[in-house]
Amino acid sequence: MILLKDKRFFRPDEVARLLVLSRRTIYRMIRDGRLHAVKWGSGPWRVPREALMSLLPPDGPEV
Repeated sequence: MILLKDKRFFRPDEVARLLVLSRRTIYRMIRDGRLHAVKWGSGPWRVPREALMSLLPPDGPEV
């Protein structure tokens, strides 16, 4: 599974699976500024672990 403690960045599809949302919703959240993400050059979006953790409940799954 993608619950790796050493992982610093997550792909939008991984975030969608963790939050039980659609990829489209994750991209919308990135676009609206509700979810911080970075884009390196012309590559794909990546969501930092800290941004993902801020959306999870305190007693939620350990990422």
